[in-house]
Amino acid sequence: MELLQAIKLYFSQGIGILRIAYEHSPYDLESFGIVLPKAKEYAKLADALLGPADSPRLQHESIALAEQRQLSLDHLIMVNRHAKKLKQRGAAWKLRAELIAHEGSYKEVNAYGNRRVKEIQGEKPKEPGVKVSQAKNGMVTMTVTDTQRRITDFTKTLDAIETTEQPRKKALLEAFWKHIDSGGGLLQPEYRTVIAIGLDQSATIVRGEGNESIIGASDGTTMTGAEIVNAAISGALGDKIYAGLFHPTAGPVNLYETRFASFKQRILAKAENLVCPWPDCGVPADRCQVHHLDAHKNGGQTNPSNLSTLCAYHNGVNDDGDVQGKNFTKPKRGRMVRHRGKVKLLTPGGRLVDNTHDLSTMGAMDLI
Repeated sequence: MELLQAIKLYFSQGIGILRIAYEHSPYDLESFGIVLPKAKEYAKLADALLGPADSPRLQHESIALAEQRQLSLDHLIMVNRHAKKLKQRGAAWKLRAELIAHEGSYKEVNAYGNRRVKEIQGEKPKEPGVKVSQAKNGMVTMTVTDTQRRITDFTKTLDAIETTEQPRKKALLEAFWKHIDSGGGLLQPEYRTVIAIGLDQSATIVRGEGNESIIGASDGTTMTGAEIVNAAISGALGDKIYAGLFHPTAGPVNLYETRFASFKQRILAKAENLVCPWPDCGVPADRCQVHHLDAHKNGGQTNPSNLSTLCAYHNGVNDDGDVQGKNFTKPKRGRMVRHRGKVKLLTPGGRLVDNTHDLSTMGAMDLI
């Protein structure tokens, strides 16, 4: 019976659990026995329900009602899933309040939420655009959304280019690249991405033995030694090649005292971390910002050992001691630090966590 009571208590304390999640990093929650994917889900939900809101009064009343009604985490996750589909200011919290107050089972409230979203949004057409996935196992997926006329006309163009007998998606891919390579309207950009190569690897590549060497790049991809040689010969690497010097424990060397990172410092930061070093992030360094590990406003210097790449999102949530108003409570996500030469996340609970992305172990500090 004690176990049964514990189960009942757990499923009636959704808001209480979220308050804990709001005050801790997902990696600290993991140390409490919550699997990391769930810990991250709870942390995001806590930010949405307990963090700064555009309707503070409605937020306060809704959270109090959810706690009074003893709604479960699953119920609150479902409510938020519907609400976050609404992008107009105040609309999400209005729907959250409506669904939290709606009487009924999980299934009934979920069905009601689906209806309300359709009623509020109406028929929402897809927005045109191009979406590119992160590289995985050497492959990337690009999805193009546009009007049916433009996409259909382009598909007909590809059909006219490629007539070989093979699966349609492979035939269209070959036709796509034939169209591009024949001058189909694209410019060939100069290759400016940083490539991290160790001294031993560079010697192997120079000898022409680099076919098996896998090298990480700051655009989120990998290249073989042979591909790097071919790119250099073709001029795709540009007319300048930079070499960075790194210390095994201090990190990048060469000290500067300017406020903003110089070109050389940005290159060093990208070479050290080819992807955003925040755990589980895969944003390539080419799309990252340069971040001060010790905040500049707190006296942190703009020198290589105090710099790192961070994607815009994690640069924003990194805790560097901000205080934004008397009653403001910033979600505690932890902060990036340099530990034994490498950049890691220090959680509020004191854990040091590495990024486990494939490219995170191919940067300059891992080649020493």
